[in-house]
Amino acid sequence: MGQSDPDRMLTGRDAFLIPFSVLWLGFVVFWMVEATTSGAPGFFPLIGSVFLLIGVYMLIGRFVLKRHRKRTEVYAVTDRRAFVTTGKNTRETDVRRTDRTVNRSGGHVSVEWDDRGSLGSLFRRSNFAAAQYANSGLDGIASPRLFAFYDVTDGQALVQALDDAARR
Repeated sequence: MGQSDPDRMLTGRDAFLIPFSVLWLGFVVFWMVEATTSGAPGFFPLIGSVFLLIGVYMLIGRFVLKRHRKRTEVYAVTDRRAFVTTGKNTRETDVRRTDRTVNRSGGHVSVEWDDRGSLGSLFRRSNFAAAQYANSGLDGIASPRLFAFYDVTDGQALVQALDDAARR
């Protein structure tokens, strides 16, 4: 049983997502200023406000959500199942599944099960899209969340427990 490390917030995906968010916000602020000062119809700033909120979430809000998840989600492994629970809802999978990937980085371990199935688009809520945004704070918004244990500090014990349970 364990949890993610709430102090580990950045992943490799952030090398793209952070600059993209800054550019997004810069464009939206420019557009809002132009729309407001040029006398554009009232719905232009209203639409711009929606894009502004999206940009603020992409730059800041997703880290707030990610930290909340890391503090409230608990991982557990039994002899048959692996669980991710918040106390309000629980997701589970069979530990004997062989489609898991173990990533080690900076003393932490992340284990992801390949739930992608088939390729699809973001708009069809595909698992392929879920893999693109996994552990970024954007996962679970426009696509389902993958079943995974992210940024576990006692990774050796986690992998050993999964391997032991899978052999039974």
